[in-house]
Amino acid sequence: MEKMKSAILLSVLLVFASVAAFGIGSVQAQEEFPREETVAMGGDASYCGLGFNPYSPTKNKFSGLVYMPLFWYSYHTGLLTPWLAESFEWSSDGSKCIVNIQPTACWRDGTPVTAEDVVFSFETLGTLNTAVVTSVTAVGEKTVHFNVASGKERNVMVPSAMPTTPIVPKARWQALLAQYGDEIATFMNEDIDDINGSGPYTPCLIEPTRNVFERIDDWWGNDIFGQPEPKYVMVLEFIGPAAQQSAFDDGTIDWSDGFFAGSYQYVMTHPHVECWDKMNPDGHIFASAGPIFMVPNIASTEHPELGEPWLRQAVAYGINLDLITLVCQEGLVPPASAAYIKPDTALGDLYIDYDLIEETYGARIIPHDTAKAIEILEAHCDGSVEEGWTWNGNPIGPWKITTITGWTDTNLMTEMICDSLADIGIVAEPDVKDWGVVVDSWLAQDFEWSDFTWAAGFPSFGPAYPVNAYAALFSGTPASPGNCGYSASPNYEEVNALIAQMWTKPIGSAESVALAKQIQAIVVPELPYIPLYTQITWSRYNTTYWTNWPSVDNPGPGTTCTWAEQHIPQIIMDIEAVTEEEPTPPPAEGEGIPWTYVGIGIVVLVLIALLATRRI
Repeated sequence: MEKMKSAILLSVLLVFASVAAFGIGSVQAQEEFPREETVAMGGDASYCGLGFNPYSPTKNKFSGLVYMPLFWYSYHTGLLTPWLAESFEWSSDGSKCIVNIQPTACWRDGTPVTAEDVVFSFETLGTLNTAVVTSVTAVGEKTVHFNVASGKERNVMVPSAMPTTPIVPKARWQALLAQYGDEIATFMNEDIDDINGSGPYTPCLIEPTRNVFERIDDWWGNDIFGQPEPKYVMVLEFIGPAAQQSAFDDGTIDWSDGFFAGSYQYVMTHPHVECWDKMNPDGHIFASAGPIFMVPNIASTEHPELGEPWLRQAVAYGINLDLITLVCQEGLVPPASAAYIKPDTALGDLYIDYDLIEETYGARIIPHDTAKAIEILEAHCDGSVEEGWTWNGNPIGPWKITTITGWTDTNLMTEMICDSLADIGIVAEPDVKDWGVVVDSWLAQDFEWSDFTWAAGFPSFGPAYPVNAYAALFSGTPASPGNCGYSASPNYEEVNALIAQMWTKPIGSAESVALAKQIQAIVVPELPYIPLYTQITWSRYNTTYWTNWPSVDNPGPGTTCTWAEQHIPQIIMDIEAVTEEEPTPPPAEGEGIPWTYVGIGIVVLVLIALLATRRI
C-alpha cells in the first residue's frame, strides 16, 4: 500500500512539475524566435540532445532538414520523388541503376554536391547490400551508377535505400571517419559552424531539450521546390504527454503526435485543431501507420523457452488484445496480422495468405483465448497456472518486457500484457528504459522481450514493401533494431533464400506474391513475433499560425507524424503561414487546460491504481 501511495504521489508531482517547467520554457522560446515565423513541435527524449551525426543510429530525428537523401518516398503516390537527385533509371540490361544529381545542388558552404559525395555516403554508411550492389561509381560530376551483381538485375533493394541514406560531404566526413574509426557514432556533430548540409535548414540553437533550425534563405533548392515559409523550425522535448499537450493547447507548439487519453474528443471539440480526416464518419480521424509486433529474443540463452514456437503461440492466445487496444489506443487501431504485412490495404489483400492464418489459428487475426493458451502450456510443460510452468527443467519466466520511458500508451500496453500473461500462469514485468538504452539493447540483442518493434511497420514502407519488411524482421544478425534474433531460428536459411529471390521480383507481381506466401507458410505457424496492432499517428495540428497540413484532401507525403523522419522536410515545405492580420489567438490562460490536465491526471492515476491493485 505504501508503494501505491508513493506511485500516486510521484505521478501527481510529475504532472505538475512538467507543467511548471514547460511554462518557463515556452515564454523563453517565444521571446527568442518570432512565433509567426516559427513552426514548433514536441516529442520525447529521442527528439533532442542526440546530435546531428548521420553515422549514429540515434541521431536527431530532424536531421533530414540538414542532410538530404537522393529521393523521398511518397506514401500517397507510392513513388520515389526527386529531392537531392532529379531522376533515376535502370540501364537496358538492368545491370546498373543510373542516378542524376540535381545540377544546382550544393552544400551550405557553396561547394557543389558531387557524385563523389554520393558514392562516399553509400559506401561508408553501409546502407546497401554488397551481395546485390557490387560497386557504386561516380560518372562525371553529377551522375552515379549503382552496379548490381549478375542475377540481381533491377533489384528493388537499390531504390529502396535511396530515401533513407543521407548524403554527406566527403570533404568533411572522410577526415572524421579517419579520426574516429569504429567510434564514429560517438561524435555528436554539434558545432553549428561546422555543420555543412545540403538541406533547406541548418541548426542555429542546440540545447539538451530544445533544438532550433534556421532556414537557409539562399538554399539552392528554392528555384526547384520553392522556399519553405517557416523561418525557424523548433523542436522541444517534453517529459510525458501532459506537458506536450499543454504546449499544444496554448499554441506554443503547432504539431503534436504524442498520445494522450481523449485525443479523439479533444480534436473534435477544438475548431482550430486539424488532423488527417477530421470528418471521417467512422471516427478514423488519424492517419494509419504500420503494424507493430511484440518481440521475443528467440536467441536468449537465459530463457531458451523463447525460442519455441508453441510458447510464442501460447503468449499470442493469452494476450487480451481487444481490451488493450480499447484502453491504450481508444479502440481506434486495427489488429496486426500474423503474415507480418499490413492488412486492410491493397498490398495486404494481395500478399496475405488468409487461408493459412485461419487454418493455423482459427481466424484471420489470432484470437484471445486463455483456455487455448493454457492448453498449449499443459501440453509442453509441467506445472499449472497457480504454480507456474517449467519446460525441460527450465522455468517459464519470470520475464522482463522492455518499454520506452514516456511512451505512455505502450507503457500501459506492457502493463496490460503482463496482466494477461499472469492469467495464464506466467510472471512478467515492465522494464522501463530510455530510448537510447533501448536501441542499444536491441542492437546488442540484450533483452528478453521488447514491447514492440516497428521494423516491419511505418519506417519500412517504401518502394520495396513488403520484401523490405520481411528482410528487417528475418534477415541479418540482427538486421535492424528490434529484430528478434531470427538468425537463431532453424528456418533462417530457408526464409532468407526466399527473401533473396523476392528482392529480384517486381512488387505486386505474381512471382513476388508467391514467394511471400512461401515465407508465410514458415513464419505464420512459427510466429517469431507476436502480432499486436496497426499504429495510428495521433497527429494533430494547431492552425493558429500555420495551415495546409497533411490531410486526406491534401495528402502531401501521405503521412502526418514527426517520427516518420524522411517526411518531416516535406511536411514543413508544404505548410503555409496563416494570412490573417491577427492570428486566431490560442485559448486564454486557464481555458482548455483544466480538462486536459485534470482528465489526463485522473486517467493516469486511475490506471496506476487499477494496475497496482491487481499486483498488491
